[in-house]
Amino acid sequence: MPAALAAYAGAGERGAPYELLAEREDGTVVRCGEIVAKAHAGDSDRADLAVRMRIAADEALAGVLLAPLRPEVGDLGGRPVSLWPYGAPVDPERPEDAPWEAAGRLLAALHQVPLHRLPGPVPPMRGPAKLARALRRLYRATAPGAVR
Repeated sequence: MPAALAAYAGAGERGAPYELLAEREDGTVVRCGEIVAKAHAGDSDRADLAVRMRIAADEALAGVLLAPLRPEVGDLGGRPVSLWPYGAPVDPERPEDAPWEAAGRLLAALHQVPLHRLPGPVPPMRGPAKLARALRRLYRATAPGAVR
């Protein structure tokens, strides 16, 4: 999947190498220069993802959210795919470096955008479903007889 995802992002056209940033059941992410491609979980709600992509790309959120390179959801091997500009992540070895003050400003800016200005309706939050998936992965990894 990583090589196919990099090709989807155009790495093959430019002959650029790619970097695998994450490969999990819920998503595969590769970086190709200044482009990041994400293959979302195969069981993602595509309609909700399409709305989230349109919202992230909407002019009302320009300067607030990182907009996708394409507002539509692609498909690769039966998985939904999105393309984004690269942004520097927080180093997982240094979580104390997370930009909490900037995150607070981001949250405040998001709350200033009237919902009726966004292409919606806004889908329900995915937090509970993502937490349930993470707990299932954790259980499988720590269950007796799990391969480590």
